[in-house]
This record gives sequence, structure tokens and C-alpha cells, in this order.
Amino acid sequence: PPPARWPRLMSERDAAAYLSIGATTLRERGPAPLKLGSRTLWDRRDLDRCADALDGQPLTPDEAQAESRDVERRFLEG
Repeated sequence: PPPARWPRLMSERDAAAYLSIGATTLRERGPAPLKLGSRTLWDRRDLDRCADALDGQPLTPDEAQAESRDVERRFLEG
């Protein structure tokens, strides 16, 4: 069963369950994961944006700006 409260950073198994998709689909079509040491984790905010994009929901201006900052931050951390 899913946790009562989803954590901010999730394992592959939990991230896939959060989106109700399989782990392979998450790896192929989901957002890029974060690397923390040897762990690979997915950010709940990225998963939410991914789900919004799948059903064609447009981003608000604030969400679009946050998305742009997140993409730039990840690129620079790269």
C-alpha cells in the first residue's frame, strides 16, 4: 500500500507507484532522477510536473519559472 504521506525524495519503486506506472516507464518517460551518493532518487515535485505534462495541463507562469530554474540547476550540477 502507498505511504500515508509521500516523501519528497523517493526510490524508483516508490516514484513509479506514486505515478501509478511501472519502473521501466518511469525510467523511459519520467523526469530525470537525482543522484545522492550511491542512491538514485526522484523528487516528488518533478513527478507532479511530469504527471501534469502527460495530460497536457499547462504550467502557470510561476511553475514555468520554477521548472526553468530546476532545469538550469540540474544542468549546472551535472
